[in-house]
Amino acid sequence: MDKINNITKISQVAPEVTWFLRNLGFSNYYIIKIYDLVGDAAIGLTEDNPYWLLEEFPRMGFDKADQVARKLGVSPESHLRLSAAVTYGLRAYAAEGHAFAPLEEFCEKAAGFLDADTSLIKDVIEDMSFSGDVQLTNLEGRQVLYFYGYYRAECTVAGKLAALAEPPGGLAPVAANIDAVIKKAGQSRGIELSPQQTAAVKNSLVSGVSIVTGGPGTGKTTIIDSIISIMEESGLKTAVAAPTGRAAKRIMETSGYPACTVHRLLEYFYDEETGYMIFGKNSENPLDYDTVIIDEASMLDLMLTEALCNAIKPGTRLILVGDADQLPSVGAGSVLADLIDSDYFFTARLTEIHRQSAESLIVTNAHRINRGESPVYGEDFVLVKADKQQDILDKIVDIASKLSMESIQVLTPVKKGTLGSANLNDRLQQAFNPAGEDKAQLEFGSRVFRVGDRVMQIRNDYRLEYRVQRSTPGQFDSRTDGDTGKGVFNGEIGVIKGVDTEMRTVTVLYDDQRWVEYSYVQLDEIEPAYAITVHKSQGSEFPTVIIPMTWFPPALATRSLLYTAVTRGKKQVIIVGNPGYLEKMTANNQSRSRNSGLKERLVGMYGFY
Repeated sequence: MDKINNITKISQVAPEVTWFLRNLGFSNYYIIKIYDLVGDAAIGLTEDNPYWLLEEFPRMGFDKADQVARKLGVSPESHLRLSAAVTYGLRAYAAEGHAFAPLEEFCEKAAGFLDADTSLIKDVIEDMSFSGDVQLTNLEGRQVLYFYGYYRAECTVAGKLAALAEPPGGLAPVAANIDAVIKKAGQSRGIELSPQQTAAVKNSLVSGVSIVTGGPGTGKTTIIDSIISIMEESGLKTAVAAPTGRAAKRIMETSGYPACTVHRLLEYFYDEETGYMIFGKNSENPLDYDTVIIDEASMLDLMLTEALCNAIKPGTRLILVGDADQLPSVGAGSVLADLIDSDYFFTARLTEIHRQSAESLIVTNAHRINRGESPVYGEDFVLVKADKQQDILDKIVDIASKLSMESIQVLTPVKKGTLGSANLNDRLQQAFNPAGEDKAQLEFGSRVFRVGDRVMQIRNDYRLEYRVQRSTPGQFDSRTDGDTGKGVFNGEIGVIKGVDTEMRTVTVLYDDQRWVEYSYVQLDEIEPAYAITVHKSQGSEFPTVIIPMTWFPPALATRSLLYTAVTRGKKQVIIVGNPGYLEKMTANNQSRSRNSGLKERLVGMYGFY
């Protein structure tokens, strides 16, 4: 078990490190985290460059690192400070989904933030571009600034996909009579494909790269099943994956075909020497499949798409399936939308709602919302009217508490406020999992983690160790049971199965039977998940979804966010609040555009591979 799981008290940190960091204003929490990461080297590293802390602890914030730097005598115009600010600023753009920042806009913001001359910022950026940290380039007639990794990823994705679309050796052949084999695939599953679905399957079979997009009930799953069936009939190997574990699990439940996350398909692992996540499958060791199908492709961010493209050899079919009207990926980039908008690849746009799905008001209303029309209400799409936010909160808790924790998920656009995920979680925890003498719990800041709580991992941690359960379900011996691995990803949901108040650890069981033990200083990586933001719900489905409806900031109160929230419901959607705000949300078709150059690189083919 990692060293971090053994450090639970400040007394176990080297005294000289404690004294040094405490004099710089660090709390015991950060002293423990810093010492665990670098040990006695904490003093030398911080004296040499206090901004190194932002690399490992971005939540610390630039202001805190800047305070430390001032105490250590770093000049306000120091290259260390200015370059750290550029890196921090670009990360802020990436956190909003942008692959790049317009140079002039970025320099003006950075200069104002640092109270420095714009010319100094530009000089530092030029130095950083020579060292390979950032990339300055022209895009659509303006200068833009990338992290080099994002620039490389855009160019690589464009070049690799172009090569996959027209492989020199062609594609592995399916049966000679494609129409007959498509018809047979449908008959074997007891269905008859519509003309739209047939065209999507047929073109996916003959295209190196293809995209299938459409809303709920339009038959995307049927198309995936048909393609898999045809590939098996033709003796060709197919891999099916999705960006999240929940989405992969849903594929297996609906199709019966093995599926995994994209990370596991690419055989990711944490490299202790470099401190980075590495993919075992890459251009030198590509995937050995004739067809790769990626479901929920709207969740693919730029960096994961680059890794995927690197691992697919020419001659392999790549089929991306997703709903282009959902919110874009959490990570930087606008991959699916850019690929569709480029018109470079065959794209099947499914619009027909099939008979069985048309009976669902969830499906019907999702499409109505997407067209800017008001939803209609009924048994599986319910409106509970309330006006004041406190009344909405009380009604949500009352409705949820009458259902099982496993069957409901509250989705909200915001984190803060009366109807933000944090406050909702406090109330829902009291309803579903109140304190009791028989329930161990651990306080962490304002949060309380209790046995039985539903929690979510809120950032990618490639170093976090897990064990896969092989014993009786619900029982686990962390010392002997299961195979070990590393890597827990943003958005994964689990349940707390153990709290050790003496060692100050929390043990979480995730959906795929992975057990993860969190030390006290790792508890900032998880948060309660009775209520989550709509962005965090992407790729998941829940039996019943409850959505508060009140005034939200216009940037979040958008049609695409409402559409995404509604489509997470499998059996029932319950709207609690003022229907007037739902109408306004449905009418707000504005979306925050992302700075992405992938479409332009495909159109102009400014890629390399």
